Amino acid sequence: MRRLDFISGSPQLNIFKEFTNRTNLGGALYLIYIVVLILLAIIYLFDYFSNDKYKFNYTLVKTGFKDQKLKKDKRMNSMLNTNLEFYFMLSKDATEVGRNIYNNNFIIIDTEKLNEEVWSRKQRDEIDDFYVLNSNDDCILEQEKDYTKNTGDLYLAVLYRCNGLDCTIREEDKIIESSYYLFVGYRGFNIEHQNPEKPIQPLPDKSYWIQKIQFITNTNIAYINWELVEYEEEQGIFGKTYDNMAGENSNKYYGGYYKSKDIYTDDGHVKGLPENYWKIKDSNGNHFALLLYLESAPNMSEYEKYTRKKTSFLDVLADVSALASTVLNLMALAYRFLYERNYGNYKIVENILTKKMNININNQQIIKEDDEKLKIELKTDLIDNSNSEENEKIDLTVKEDNQGEGKKRYKENLDLPTPTFFDFLFNKLYFKCFGHSSKQALIDSCNDIVAKYVTIENILYNQVKLEYLWKDYKWNNPQNEIKQKDDLILNLKEK
Repeated sequence: MRRLDFISGSPQLNIFKEFTNRTNLGGALYLIYIVVLILLAIIYLFDYFSNDKYKFNYTLVKTGFKDQKLKKDKRMNSMLNTNLEFYFMLSKDATEVGRNIYNNNFIIIDTEKLNEEVWSRKQRDEIDDFYVLNSNDDCILEQEKDYTKNTGDLYLAVLYRCNGLDCTIREEDKIIESSYYLFVGYRGFNIEHQNPEKPIQPLPDKSYWIQKIQFITNTNIAYINWELVEYEEEQGIFGKTYDNMAGENSNKYYGGYYKSKDIYTDDGHVKGLPENYWKIKDSNGNHFALLLYLESAPNMSEYEKYTRKKTSFLDVLADVSALASTVLNLMALAYRFLYERNYGNYKIVENILTKKMNININNQQIIKEDDEKLKIELKTDLIDNSNSEENEKIDLTVKEDNQGEGKKRYKENLDLPTPTFFDFLFNKLYFKCFGHSSKQALIDSCNDIVAKYVTIENILYNQVKLEYLWKDYKWNNPQNEIKQKDDLILNLKEK
């Protein structure tokens, strides 16, 4: 399981008198990373300046009738009671430019006002006679004229003027292959997701959304459903705190539209309204037939909710920074795993052999004759013994070669293979089944040497042994230790 731990950090050790082992490969990879980062930043900035600035989401919220959320929320409830401008138009065609019906045989009635007039007449006259419907009555709605109505209080009827008691459709008013249509136009709202001011904008004057109601000579009943729309701007922590303190939701907007309609064929109960309930006729004694009865009601069980958030320039920088950090971490992880550790351990061992122990690897080091004689003295008088004989000195000198004109001296040489870049890179992927490789064996040996000595327990153990050595013995030349201390203090003072 230890090999699966990629979370725990490694001990930080200086290498080659530097904080990190800097290599040409590492520099080349980082240069490639900078170029990729610049390209990514250009792509993100181009996308930011050329595309939409707002991101939005849509949700259909089911409220149910029990919680009555639409009525409890004051701003939602006020939107349900908003007055909208309507206009109505009858046609024999399914298009707005079809054969519009402008004769007096078809009448659009506001049934709510008609009920009020009929009821007031009954209360006033207390007679059970027919009510004479005049063309200038308030309950009669003219085609293509604006009216202000409540979204939840729209009750309409399309009546046909009979010929006395004969309500058969006249020849000029008949339809053969099509139906009658009532176009209900209303000044609703337009959702503009990328509008920086408000996402819900009312339609311009004399512009309407159209709800088309189809009916025939038989009596039809139509219900059109008003759908509430809530639009919320996502705010930061400061905007939310301000709204909570002020007790308002300044980031919410409301609108609505007629989302759907249901049309049913009357079973006979609604058809008798002009004759049995309203008891209406015109001044010539003509009765009326009910062709279409229409009601509008708000949908109290659900509403549509939009949320949007503006993409700022800081968001772009955050995305680029997050992606850049991820790419850099992945590159660093792959670099350390495949190359850096193997190369670093090899260079550590190489420097110890060549610079510290003066052992040549694959090359002979020529020492000029006038150089100071290289000598390693192993002094054996660490033990404080004043009666002992003169301490024996063992000198290890370099070998001399008198061949040629001048004297040349050579250090001990090790004939080791020199790994290449690909040897370090594929060390983790090399298997014994590929056969023996002296370069891979050398890399593994360097890893083993460093792993053996650069461990906390090994360093502490050697430190304990060295400390006891200092307690039991004395230095052969104490001045050497004093000089080292003086150098450290002088360096400290110079900082």
